[in-house]
Amino acid sequence: MEYPFILGTAGHIDHGKTALVRAITGVDCDRLEEEKRRGITIELGFAPLTLANGKTVSIIDVPGHERFIRQMAAGAAGMDAAMLVIAASEGVMPQTREHLDILHILGVKSGLVALTKKDLVDDETLELAIAEAVEVTQGTCLEGTPIIPVSSVTGEGVPCILEAIEKLLDTIPPRKGFGAFFLPIDRVFGQKGFGTVVTGTSYQGSISVGEEVAIMPSGLVGKVRSLQTHGAAVNTVPAGQRVAVNLSAVSQDQLERGDTVCTKRAFIATDCMNVWLDVLPSAPKGVSHWQRVRLHAGTADLIARVSLLRMERDKKKSAILPGSGGPAQLLTESRITVTAGQRFVIRFYSPLVTIGGGRIMLPNAEPVKGRAEREARAKITEELSGDFGPVSLLAAIVRDKGILNVSGLLALSQMEKKAFDEHLALLSAGLEKYGLLEFGPSRNFISKGAFDRVHLGALRILRNFHGKYPELAGIEAEKLHAALDAIHGANKISRGDFNELLSLMAEKQSISPVDVQGKTCYRMAGYSRSLDKKLMELADRIKEESAHAGFNLIKLSELEEKLKASPTAMKRALAFLRENDDLRVLEGGLLFPRKTREELLKVLSSMQGDITVASLRDAIGVNRKYSLAMLDFLDAQGLTRRIGDTRILNG
Repeated sequence: MEYPFILGTAGHIDHGKTALVRAITGVDCDRLEEEKRRGITIELGFAPLTLANGKTVSIIDVPGHERFIRQMAAGAAGMDAAMLVIAASEGVMPQTREHLDILHILGVKSGLVALTKKDLVDDETLELAIAEAVEVTQGTCLEGTPIIPVSSVTGEGVPCILEAIEKLLDTIPPRKGFGAFFLPIDRVFGQKGFGTVVTGTSYQGSISVGEEVAIMPSGLVGKVRSLQTHGAAVNTVPAGQRVAVNLSAVSQDQLERGDTVCTKRAFIATDCMNVWLDVLPSAPKGVSHWQRVRLHAGTADLIARVSLLRMERDKKKSAILPGSGGPAQLLTESRITVTAGQRFVIRFYSPLVTIGGGRIMLPNAEPVKGRAEREARAKITEELSGDFGPVSLLAAIVRDKGILNVSGLLALSQMEKKAFDEHLALLSAGLEKYGLLEFGPSRNFISKGAFDRVHLGALRILRNFHGKYPELAGIEAEKLHAALDAIHGANKISRGDFNELLSLMAEKQSISPVDVQGKTCYRMAGYSRSLDKKLMELADRIKEESAHAGFNLIKLSELEEKLKASPTAMKRALAFLRENDDLRVLEGGLLFPRKTREELLKVLSSMQGDITVASLRDAIGVNRKYSLAMLDFLDAQGLTRRIGDTRILNG
């Protein structure tokens, strides 16, 4: 009976990890020729363990040599519990401590300590080894766990190890990750007759035969041909199990360790992540701003920069000190795919020493700019690290991006659609708790902070508009949307949804809508137009001169020269006339006053035969350019309808 549980080994080289796994499972995890020749573990090894209760769990055997810490971190990333192996004959060694640190960083919460090579020591040495094991595990994830002396040669203690493992299953529930399927690849190989096979530990979600999956970060798409757990064919694999995935449509040379197999369209490749970073108390020094580190996340191993989200005014003095933690961003030198909540390890780039790690909060972040934005991201990361769950994650994504519609939120959620809809409903019911607002037919979500920024931006734009054009009733919603887009990226929402956002602002009674020629415009609440005498005189002159020209439309440039008015004054006067529907400016700068338009409609209604550009030209005695411009305007206004080369009056 396959049980979703991963037990991993940890410990110094040559302390008997592989021998102990062989003693309890009967499987030799050293499968490579070089491993057998050199007598050391180089790559991750895997073995099934069937317990007395009938449950079969997975064992991961990791290398102990300091040169293979990357392999150890890759294996430890999938562990539910750990078996720290310490040779009673040698005691605690450097990699004993480093492996223990990595287990702690990766969130392993329990396990056991196996004191191996019991057959090589006397009782007094064994007692000293037990005391040292108690000391080294104090304050770690293995504090208070069973310490079991064992000999892989004689078998003494093996039954106790098996009993302790069985008890672990009763204390550690199966994984309940809420995300879509995510499998970091730790091995890629080809198998004759099957094609490409990848193995790994299912981090979250489930996968079934026949599904299409994405290979990230490359974005390749493959199909699951078959699945195996411990050599047995299965149809579905849940979270927390070792699995071999036979993939079609992708070749072996397109994949490598560090890639992930995941639900199609649920994950995005990234090079910037918001994280909570803890520095080990044993670290030789703290992590400074913009420090280059080696990042181990899942089975991936790459180079990254640490950007602290809380800093001193002097950036050079900013650091997360040993024994402390804080919000930060990791900016990788190559793209990676990770999942929210995933644990990671960082090591100094040189020398290679483990210094800390933590948890990825928001996988798809953007590099921060400025102190205010840095503090805002720090607060989001800090709050999510203290209350991490599916609903709080969705809320944090919205707060991080400012404005998102439902489809945008789904794309960043890393959830299956069904789970997403369930958690979205809970988010909608708790908007006040998470500091969000929901609006518009497309179901947009905006953080209160982003709403306040957009709101203040709108008020600034309206204040400036009223200052420049006190004679106008308000600004069109479309123009306000465009102006806000230049400042706050309002193009993230549609025009229709933006109108809903404006309605939210109007509810606060800071702005108010006004109808201008059938269009909804906005103005500051309590604003009333102020008509300048000189400007009104100029508007009257423009209206008179353009009306006097009749159907021989006058050009704006000609009228500017004739009236000797400044471009600014002309622009204001024209805007006032347009708002009152007294004048329109046609293509080419032709002025078309309301009086001329009304006379033209009378002419069109009295015309016999087809209305064409030529027939109108002859009827009103103007050139083709003017008649075409006027008819095109009437078409655009819906006053006429074009059918081929003829027009029909509407209404």
